[in-house]
Amino acid sequence: MNLTSGMRAAFYMIVANLFLSLVPVCVKAIPAEAGVSISQKLFARASISAIITLFILLIRRIPLKPGSIRLLGTRSIFGIAGMFAYFKAVESMPLAEAVTINRLSPFFVLIFAWWFLKERLRKAQIVALLLGLGGVVVILRPGVIPITLPAGFALLSAVFAGSAYTAIRALRKTDKPLIIVFWFSLLMSLVFLPAVVRNGVIPDSGSLILLICIGIFGAAGQLFMTAAYRYAPGGKVAIYSYLSVVFSMLWQIMFFSSIPSIAVFAGATLILLGGWINYRVR
Repeated sequence: MNLTSGMRAAFYMIVANLFLSLVPVCVKAIPAEAGVSISQKLFARASISAIITLFILLIRRIPLKPGSIRLLGTRSIFGIAGMFAYFKAVESMPLAEAVTINRLSPFFVLIFAWWFLKERLRKAQIVALLLGLGGVVVILRPGVIPITLPAGFALLSAVFAGSAYTAIRALRKTDKPLIIVFWFSLLMSLVFLPAVVRNGVIPDSGSLILLICIGIFGAAGQLFMTAAYRYAPGGKVAIYSYLSVVFSMLWQIMFFSSIPSIAVFAGATLILLGGWINYRVR
C-alpha cells in the first residue's frame, strides 16, 4: 500500500466515522414529546440508505443478486437487533457512554471469529479484549451505580454488532460491500415498515429534518467506510473507527451541554488502548 492510497483510506475512514457519529446525535435530538417512535427512526435510517445504495448499484450496473443468502440473512438479523439495541441505548443514556460501550463490537468480533471462523486469537489480542471489557466496567461501575436497562441495551448492541461484523468477514468472499449494505438496509426497512404504518406519527418539521439526517448520515458513513476499504486492508484503517468515541464526547458537550464523567473518560481510554493493541497485532 503506497502512501497516497493509505492517506486516502485514512481520510475516508475518518469522514465515515464523523458521519456515523452524527447518527446517534440526531436520534437523541428528536424530542420525546414529538412522539416519533424508535421504529420510525430505524426505518428512516434504513430506507434512505437502501435508496442511496440502490441508486449507486444501478448506476454502476452491479447485479443485485446476493452471493450468499444464508450469510446475508445472518448479518441482517444480528445487524437489525444491534441497531435496535443501539438506538434504545442512545435514547436513554448519555451519548458518550452509549457510543463508547457500543465500540466494544470489534472485541466481540475477535471472540466470534475465533469461535466460529477458527481465526487465531493471539495473547496480545486477549489483553486487548480484557482492556476493552475493563473499560466498560469502569464506565458502568457495577456495585456503585445500578446497572440500568439502557446500559444493557448498549452492551447488547456491541454483542449483536460484533456478530454482524463476523458474518461480514465471511461475506467478503461472496458479496461486494455495496450489495451487503443494500440488502441489509432493505431488509431492515421491511422489518420496521409495519410498525411505522400502524403506530407511526406525522413528525413536525424539526423532527422530520432529523429523521432525514439519520438516514443521510448513516448512508454517507457506510459509503465512505466502503471507499476506505477499497484503498487499504481493513487492518490498516480499522483503528480510525474508534474516533467515534472521541466525536461522541465532543457532540455531548456541544449539543447537549453535558461533560462526560471522569469514569467515562477513563473507560474510553481503556477501550481505545485495547483497540490500538488489537490494531497493532492485526
